[in-house]
Amino acid sequence: MLSFAVTSCRRTNDSLIGRWTVEKVNVEFNEQIATPEMVRQYGEMEKGNVIEISKDSVLTFISEGDTLKGRCSLRGFQLSCDGNPFGRYENGHIETEAVTPIGVIKVLYKK
Repeated sequence: MLSFAVTSCRRTNDSLIGRWTVEKVNVEFNEQIATPEMVRQYGEMEKGNVIEISKDSVLTFISEGDTLKGRCSLRGFQLSCDGNPFGRYENGHIETEAVTPIGVIKVLYKK
């Protein structure tokens, strides 16, 4: 059985350190609420997102001019920022998921 220990990014996996950009955006909105144009706009907005993870375990998320920073940790495949789930790190990618009132936006990041 695997044991999942919370470990800082700098001690766990050096492959997390660096700049991550969007590889793929998947917008799954309720078609009865969202128009195709709205789905396209949300997808385009997400494409500009950037994640930066430093050697001192600081995760910086940049989206539409907003910047969020926090201390990151990795437990199993779960990437957290200041103790809150941020995304998954698996197979050399980070995947985030945002649940909105009209659907889900999944973003896959590559380094």
